[in-house]
Amino acid sequence: MSSYTLNPLGGAPANRTIRVGWDAPLASFFATAWDEHDGAKDDHLVFAGAAPYDISDPTTVLELVAPYAVIPEGLHEQLLADRDTEGDRFRGRPATELVATAALPHDQSHQQADAIRAALR
Repeated sequence: MSSYTLNPLGGAPANRTIRVGWDAPLASFFATAWDEHDGAKDDHLVFAGAAPYDISDPTTVLELVAPYAVIPEGLHEQLLADRDTEGDRFRGRPATELVATAALPHDQSHQQADAIRAALR
């Protein structure tokens, strides 16, 4: 799994955290952005890529966090390299069937559903 913490855009609250990366066990890119609060519920601005095969293109996660973060030059290529290096580790894991069957009713695209079904074969 790769994870990059990005710098918030100017004017953002000091407690803002933005991360993007590749999650090999879910075979998905991910993006999160949130404002932390002491003792209170955090404000999630972005939460994406938490399901198997959810996001297959790093452009998607970078577009999701662009309103909140400075996107470093070369990050798109680094995310692709992370995916190529770490690969797809969703197939054959002990919880693959459980996670896949839980995710299928909520799939966001035919591509995602097809990838999940292929992992179950």
